[in-house]
Amino acid sequence: MLADPSPPPKFTHLKDYRPPSFEIEEVYLTIELHNTRTKVLTRLSIRKLEEVEDVFLHGRELVPREVKINGRTLDSSEFQVDTEGLTIYGIPDRMVLETECLLNPEANERLEGLYKSGDIFCTQCEPEGFRGISFFLDRPDAMSIFKTKIIADKKRYPILLSNGNPIASGELEGGKHFVLWEDPFKKPSYLFALVAGDLGLVQSEFTTKSRRKIDLRIYVEKGNEHLCTHAMNSLKKAMKWEENRFSLEYDLDIYMIVAVDSFNTGAMENKGLNIFNSSCILADSQTATDRDFLKIEAIVAHEYFHNWTGNRVTCRDWFQLTLKEGLTVFRDQEFSSDLHSRAVERIENVLTLREYQFPEDQGPMAHPIKPSRYLEVNNFYTSTVYEKGAEVVRMIHTILGEKGFQRGMVKYFELYDGMGVTTDDFVDAMSRGNDLLNLDQFKRWYFQGGTPQVNVHTTYDEKNATLSLSLEQSCPPTPGQDHKLPFHIPLGLGLIGADGSEIPLKLIKSTARQPFLREGVINMQGEKETFVFGGVTSRPVVSLNRHFTAPIMVHLPMSTEDWVHLLAHDTDEFNRYEASQVLGKRIVNHLLERNHRGEEMAVEEAYFRAYEMLLKAENLEDSAKALCLSLPSERALHQGHNPIAIEDIFLMRKFLKRMLAERFKGIWEKIYEETNSVESKDYGVDVRDVGKRALKNCALSYLSELGTEESDTLTYNHFKNATNMTDSLTALGLLCHRETPYREIALREFFNRWKNQTLVMQKWLSVQAASNLPRTFDDVLALKKSDIYDETIPNLFRALVGRFSSNYIHIHHESGRGYVFLADEIIQMDKMNPLIASHLACAFRDFNRLPGIKKEMMEQELRRILASKGLSKNTFEIVDKILH
Repeated sequence: MLADPSPPPKFTHLKDYRPPSFEIEEVYLTIELHNTRTKVLTRLSIRKLEEVEDVFLHGRELVPREVKINGRTLDSSEFQVDTEGLTIYGIPDRMVLETECLLNPEANERLEGLYKSGDIFCTQCEPEGFRGISFFLDRPDAMSIFKTKIIADKKRYPILLSNGNPIASGELEGGKHFVLWEDPFKKPSYLFALVAGDLGLVQSEFTTKSRRKIDLRIYVEKGNEHLCTHAMNSLKKAMKWEENRFSLEYDLDIYMIVAVDSFNTGAMENKGLNIFNSSCILADSQTATDRDFLKIEAIVAHEYFHNWTGNRVTCRDWFQLTLKEGLTVFRDQEFSSDLHSRAVERIENVLTLREYQFPEDQGPMAHPIKPSRYLEVNNFYTSTVYEKGAEVVRMIHTILGEKGFQRGMVKYFELYDGMGVTTDDFVDAMSRGNDLLNLDQFKRWYFQGGTPQVNVHTTYDEKNATLSLSLEQSCPPTPGQDHKLPFHIPLGLGLIGADGSEIPLKLIKSTARQPFLREGVINMQGEKETFVFGGVTSRPVVSLNRHFTAPIMVHLPMSTEDWVHLLAHDTDEFNRYEASQVLGKRIVNHLLERNHRGEEMAVEEAYFRAYEMLLKAENLEDSAKALCLSLPSERALHQGHNPIAIEDIFLMRKFLKRMLAERFKGIWEKIYEETNSVESKDYGVDVRDVGKRALKNCALSYLSELGTEESDTLTYNHFKNATNMTDSLTALGLLCHRETPYREIALREFFNRWKNQTLVMQKWLSVQAASNLPRTFDDVLALKKSDIYDETIPNLFRALVGRFSSNYIHIHHESGRGYVFLADEIIQMDKMNPLIASHLACAFRDFNRLPGIKKEMMEQELRRILASKGLSKNTFEIVDKILH
């Protein structure tokens, strides 16, 4: 019998925000490290801002050994400690508060606050981890000057790091030593960091525009120093780009990165001391894929860019999280676009948005990028806040242009440097930097959830050579928001003539208040808008939302021939990719309809003609071409289906891929041979080399789909002869989908070569968890018992269980065993690491779009999770939203 669930926790509401009634001007921490009995002495200089009698400081599972005010020890009647923190009664206007607490870092499986990652002490304080270290005003608008003295055994922990600059160090009795750090910039506690260990060091320097030399350091486990070259080069590129594009210099004398294996997220931007998941730092061509290299470059840049957009100007409260994250994601996307292929970067960013954020917007987890409430702040770190937040910033950039956006950024830092502010402050700074441009309507993007839908109707008047473009926007209801006001939507637009040429946009009539933002971008602000263009001498094909200027769904009725025309002639590479994906989705949906009616499977010849044209296209970058040739993912194909026919979509997609493989076998072989023969001797991650590998491995994936002995041999030889991890892992992943002797041979060879490399073994786990073979479920159960798997390490858990959670054909198995497995994993992980457990629970978010019996079986497991004893707020919030 299931236990009674705990009473639901209380929500935190934006409307209840109140500024602090006191400030902590200075913080002096003395932290004496020990595996199980770390001593934390905290001295806080506190000043009242309002007439209050009591002071409350956050503290999670802390028991003070002593509490002092101005040197006097308080007795038990003068303060109270509960599960939320410390309350002190009858405080003076100014005081120095001292507390002493003991921590057990080794027992901290949540990986928040102070914990051990192997033999390394490290911290994670965003969003509310500092309250697990010391009693403090643990909120982002409480900013203080920090000094941190770290004491530890010198032999075991020779490296002692914290924020800012080191100002003193020395030897102590008993083989101990200390380092004193001072951060000259005020910061909230979530940006505090500490690391201690016997670490290897990779060191370099960067000279700023003002000729200051910055000491750059990357600390890693000894033996991994040779894997840091790419990360160090990425950091220097980011620093240079930040100066050139945004005129922002680094502000401390030293910039440090530390890579650890046990970390809940990718990285953390703590002031001057960024802590990274080792998977986001360590790389060489033998152990990391092209995608890994590009990810490392982007994440290193992202955390560095936070120095200004997140640290120097931070959030007033956590409801404003997209203020720093959306803006910084936009900036790292621009960095990657400037360094590599802008078209490919845009396609991949939108692909991520559509596969993760769009489903979030359409389900029980939907929320605005600035929600009005939350239950557990850790659940607030979503694709909506990050990726959609970046798209909202991008729209501001589109509206203002590059020069206008930079004027707005200058005004933003001029007004708010050293402060915690709101999204309204950011948008207002953009307005003030551009002659008080009215962006009030645009702010709806911040507090209205959901993905806007834009229905398009076109009328071509041959006699008058005009095209009328009628647009109507709407936004479906989302939790707590049944009705949405019209959004301010900038839309990239082009007209492609019958001869494939671009028709100049000559606007002769419009209902919009400000129809043109600039050449090629129209402006939609009303619920309905009409734009009439003249000089259109032949019926054009409309290319709308070019560059994906707005995160919307466009419903533009067009024939297959029109989409083929765009695919062939559009000058916007994003919309050429869009055309390829629309055509792919159409064909899969047609196959689903034919299968449902019991008809023979057939594909329109027009699609094959379009695909062949794409295969032979010479005016596309190789990476963009590989993306266009790839079929829409299962996740993308699920959108628009209710209920989701999971097995049928899987089978129809596989059927189409097999048909394309067979139909164009000769062309695929030619592409493979040509791209394989031009492989550079020296591995590189420039546009050319990455593109060649992407196209080569795309061709291999189609040839592997043939399922013949010849294709299996080709795939294994590709694996055997690979000179880099990109080719090796691609082939291994393809073999994992095949019942061939080569599968076990390749898995064994890969394991034997890399079994001592944890980061590489994560890939080995992941490709097996992604397999669509019937044996996969049993394989995952067996891998959970293997020596290389450790569920307490988030990277390993995500590689195996997390990857399996998106293996739809197995998770949604007709027996319901996939749901039981996930529920068991969530319940077990929730007891150790609620953050990781709640992320896994999101795998159930399609609950309401499942067919009958599957929905019933999933509901039973969701209710079992809710009823589990001691369920965390993190997991409770996710599961409760899914159910209700």
